[in-house]
Amino acid sequence: TPADVLLADAMRRQFVEGAGAALVLVEGAAQKAPDRPDIAWLQIALCRMVPGCQPEPLEARLRRLDPGNGIVWLGPLAKAQQQRDVAAENEILDVMSRSERFDIYWNSLAAHIAIARSQDPNLKTTVLQGGPLSSSLNDAIDWLSGVALPALSPISQACSAQRAANPTIAARCLGVAQAMQRGDTYIAEGMGLGIAQRLAPPASLQSVATDEQILVSRYQRDTAGQIINNQVERERFTHELIKLMSSLHREQDVFVAVIRWAGQPLMPPPAS
Repeated sequence: TPADVLLADAMRRQFVEGAGAALVLVEGAAQKAPDRPDIAWLQIALCRMVPGCQPEPLEARLRRLDPGNGIVWLGPLAKAQQQRDVAAENEILDVMSRSERFDIYWNSLAAHIAIARSQDPNLKTTVLQGGPLSSSLNDAIDWLSGVALPALSPISQACSAQRAANPTIAARCLGVAQAMQRGDTYIAEGMGLGIAQRLAPPASLQSVATDEQILVSRYQRDTAGQIINNQVERERFTHELIKLMSSLHREQDVFVAVIRWAGQPLMPPPAS
């Protein structure tokens, strides 16, 4: 779509000119597709990276588009931390702890951007990267990772070991951690598992269960990654991968589908 073409160009512009140049194009994409929450989130994340940009109206719009997504509270949380408003930080953390999930619309954004980018006649590819679609998907994933990681950082600060020594804050952080584990990417899931692991009493059932979840998550991510990287017909495989990303909500579900397709076990081998 025209919006996707703007997103792909925004990615290219940020690599060359920075977040401000990318934000202008993402704003144009949001105007062309005002009902797409994935574009709304990307606009918020980039806005927070640009000095002087005010994300509050954008955050309000995303809350209307996707009210169950805890990601909409990251901006207010970061602002409370910058202002050292502990009371506001704790209130926002409480709201976040009751979120359904933490989505950054990973599959949707990566697939749309990769398809649009692959149609650019000026795209340069290498043998290592594969054809236009494979190269474009790699670029989209790199870009989205670079945008998502800073956006999620306020949660690490809000749920630090020092703050989580307070039982009330610890309970809220556990709720946030559980919502993050229901998120649509390994980035949010991994952060949620890390918080849950830090909060679990040593040798408790909660600690053992969390350690097992971390083991399974890492195994599935690494196994699917190896399957993808070992494909000889990389471009053809990427086309099938894009189809999965377009039909499945979570990045984790795509990787499970890849493991099943390869006929490999979904669970890691038992420890010897």
